[in-house]
Amino acid sequence: MTTVAFGGGPTVEQRRAFAQLKEGTQVPGYRGYIPQIKYRVGQTYGNDTHDLLKSDLEFRRSATIMGPFPQETLKNELPDATGDNKYTKNMIPGYTGYIPRMPFKFGGTYKDDCDVCIDNYLSNTKNHDFKMRDLQRQIRSYPRLTAISHDPTVRDKLNLYRDTHPTQPMLLEDKRSMTEAPMPGYQGYVPRIKPTELGLGCRYHESSKMGFNAFVQETKRHQELHADPNYKITVNRPPSGSRAAQSAPPNFSRRLYLQDGMIPKYTGYVPQRRYAFGNTYGDTTRSMDVCTHGHDSYGTHVKTVRFSTAVA
Repeated sequence: MTTVAFGGGPTVEQRRAFAQLKEGTQVPGYRGYIPQIKYRVGQTYGNDTHDLLKSDLEFRRSATIMGPFPQETLKNELPDATGDNKYTKNMIPGYTGYIPRMPFKFGGTYKDDCDVCIDNYLSNTKNHDFKMRDLQRQIRSYPRLTAISHDPTVRDKLNLYRDTHPTQPMLLEDKRSMTEAPMPGYQGYVPRIKPTELGLGCRYHESSKMGFNAFVQETKRHQELHADPNYKITVNRPPSGSRAAQSAPPNFSRRLYLQDGMIPKYTGYVPQRRYAFGNTYGDTTRSMDVCTHGHDSYGTHVKTVRFSTAVA
């Protein structure tokens, strides 16, 4: 027997009658789209399609009795397209720009939803502008406030207090003391808590307080030492001479790259090292000019070589 695709075999009505399906039930194996079928779980394909058709018919019957949903009426006259304005009437489907409140509109055509959204946007904009103008009008209607510092009585009393209490802080000043710990979350610099052990094993508030106290104590001690007439400052100056190396110890050397080569895993820069292959790190560094010379520095070695080459 040939199949239905080639014009043979039983028809769909014959298969439906053979399977004794209910009214509105799709034939098992139907691959078309059925709304809400993917949210149905626990029943056979025939029962699910029958229930969906029954609920759809009830919904349509109720919609017919209630009538169509009322369409929103426009409150504003939408502007015509001039080439410069963004939101106009008769928006073209496919516009990918942003339209206010458009993501929350469903079930209508693109034109109708756009007109409603643009109308609401214009109404909200006008309402907001009206409220702002009304607020500004109310503010301008009230008399301007005068600062209390402009009052001559207050000014005279403050000047009198400043003259009679030269060492006392002003009442209006709110200056934190040097030893007061900052608020948690302060990202500024706090002396003595990182280079010393004051910041170990305690809360930020306590470590900051100890750091400020230590800084204030050290500052006072230095001020007392400098105020002492018998205190002398000694400065270690470099030895006099044309070169500091003349008074350096016998075994003193300013060389960075030694004649013995560099220790393996040395992460510093070695000139021309990247172009050497096929040898160990120690042998490579020992064979380079920067390590094989016998001068105090590589600069002295280069000058000596250039001078000897020029003389020759």
